[in-house]
Amino acid sequence: MKLSKADLGGAIFNRKDAQKSSEGATKMVDVIGFTSPDKAYQTGVFKSGPSHEVIKGPQGLAYSEFLYFLSGSVKLTSSDGSILNVGTGEAVTLPKGWVGQFDTQGYTKLYVTYSPDEAKE
Repeated sequence: MKLSKADLGGAIFNRKDAQKSSEGATKMVDVIGFTSPDKAYQTGVFKSGPSHEVIKGPQGLAYSEFLYFLSGSVKLTSSDGSILNVGTGEAVTLPKGWVGQFDTQGYTKLYVTYSPDEAKE
């Protein structure tokens, strides 16, 4: 899947396959670019308004995720109390099982997720 500058500038969210959802007042849009045949690997572009999400144990995050921020920022507070702020033009990888809080005033990200446990042959 190739994404143009216009796509990454926001045009991608106008596609017919854009999945729009809400959690309370937070509006989100997800455009899945690719899913591997075994469903273990996925790429896409995601946009969120302001949100606070708690990712709890014992399983924590269900997959490993690489996030590259096209706009906005996020504050990640791990269960051990460490804080990581990630902003526009920066990237972070969260390992499967990560536990913590995800706080943002809004962002747009490119993402890649991987979970070999999801593989279905």
